[in-house]
Order: sequence, then structure tokens, then C-alpha cells
Amino acid sequence: MKIYLAGRNGLLGTAFCRYYRKLGGDFLSTSSAEVDLRDKSQVDAFLRLHRPDVVILSAAKHGGIENYSRFPLEYYRDNLLISTNVINAAAENGVGTLINIGASCVYAENLPGPLREEQLYDGPVQKATEPYGLAKAAGMKLCEYYNRCGSLRYLSLLPVNLYGNGVGYKPDLSSVLPSMMRRFHEAVAEGKSSVSIWGSGNARREFLHAEDLVRAADLVINSHFSEPYINVGSSKMYTINQIAEISAKIAGFSGKITHDLSKPEGAQREMLDCSRLNALGWAPKVDLYDGLSELYRNLYAN
Repeated sequence: MKIYLAGRNGLLGTAFCRYYRKLGGDFLSTSSAEVDLRDKSQVDAFLRLHRPDVVILSAAKHGGIENYSRFPLEYYRDNLLISTNVINAAAENGVGTLINIGASCVYAENLPGPLREEQLYDGPVQKATEPYGLAKAAGMKLCEYYNRCGSLRYLSLLPVNLYGNGVGYKPDLSSVLPSMMRRFHEAVAEGKSSVSIWGSGNARREFLHAEDLVRAADLVINSHFSEPYINVGSSKMYTINQIAEISAKIAGFSGKITHDLSKPEGAQREMLDCSRLNALGWAPKVDLYDGLSELYRNLYAN
């Protein structure tokens, strides 16, 4: 079985590469410098040449909440192009199985939880991440429609907030965990007595290590699962305040944690129901505290 990973760099792409290179077998991947997934002609040419059996679409343009608000066109356009180009080209070039990495922010706000796959599209995507969420929703729907054809197995995994060791800190682009780590690390280095976090800190989030998502994807690839959507979560919720306390402890910060109420904090989210994936024998392995400690060492240990 030849597997092609679309999107080699970044948090998730590097986790997939580590996993499949360790397993061996026929695995290939590309970065944006090698194949621009926004250009369908390039995607077509690559798939026509290499003829993979499975495509994993992990590539995406990610950003923080503030960047989604400042540059909605870029995030919507690029993610829409990436999703539609890869999915359509895969179908047109005879790829039988495609695993699309969707996003749990496609679920509407204020739905009763734990959120089940049947609740998708019961309302608008979450406002704070709308450009990204709408583009992801379009790709997920495209997979669903191809999946209905019968001969194609095009499935979307919906992960919660991901973290891991494949990406460093980039201002305005990093998600909450590396951003939080950076603030406390700098506070210790500069001798600050307080650290301010965005919003009230009461918003709740569910976090998953990238390696656990990779294991879930590989399990689904090698199963007979055929439903178009499958949630991937940790089944544990944390408030941003709790995450701040954990991050402060790991970084060795003992000062005061304050709140900047002028900053957005995103939706109050519900936990995902992962019973479909659990029925296949999957469960997350990486404990949050252990994973964050490893993330901190990866970012700052010299």
C-alpha cells in the first residue's frame, strides 16, 4: 500500500512522517515548496506520476484567533483551494482511500455535548475561527459526497486542539499551548512578576497530542470503517486558566496570572463524543502534563 502525505511540514505533517518512516513501507510526502497544493495542475501531475493507494491530507494554513479576524480572505481562500484541489485530484486519479484532516471548530457553538458526528452542520461554524472552519467544512462535505459514490473511501477526521513537538513558536500563528508556554518562559527569563492571558480564562478546551491523531488515522486507514466523519478527542476538558497553571508550573513561573478581558478567547466548547473511534480500539496515550513538559523541552531546552 503506497501512502502519500500532502503536507509534510508543521506540527501534524512532521508527526505523520516520523510515524510512517519508522514503520517503513511505501510512504512519500511533499512540502509546499515541492508541490503547491493551491495549484490543481501541480497536484494532478504529482498524483498521476506516483499513483498512491492512500492520500492523507494534513496540509492547512493555520493561524491564531486574531489572525483569522485580520486576514479572513487568505485563510479561507488558501484552505479551500488546498482541500478541493487535493480531494478532487485524488478522485480523478483513482485514489481509493483519502483521509482528510478536518476540524472540530466546524461544529456549531452552543450545541449540547458531548458532540456527536450526527450534529455536524446543525448550525454555523464557530465565529472566532470562521474562515478556517468554513473552508474545512467545504472539504469535509466534498469528501462525504465522494464517499457516497461507493467505490471511494473518503473520510474526514475531526480532531480537537492539537499540540506536539513538530513546530516552534511563531507570533500570531501559534495555537494556545505553544503561545502560553512562550509567555511563561519569557516571564521567567525576564524576571516578570505577572503574566497576562487572553480573556477570562474560563473558556474550555480539549487537547490532543499529534501522535495520538496519527495513530487514529492509521487505524482508520487499516480498518473497514466507512462513515464519512469520525471525531478524535481526548475526552478531557480544561479551562484556559487550568492550562495557564500547568504551563506556569512547567516553566517554573511562580508569579501572578492576570486576565486581559479586551482580548478574544473563542467559543465555549463542548467535548467530542469519540465512541466511533473508541469502537475501533483507539484511545489517546499521551497525558497532557507529560506532553506539555515534552513540548516545553522541545521548544526551550538548549
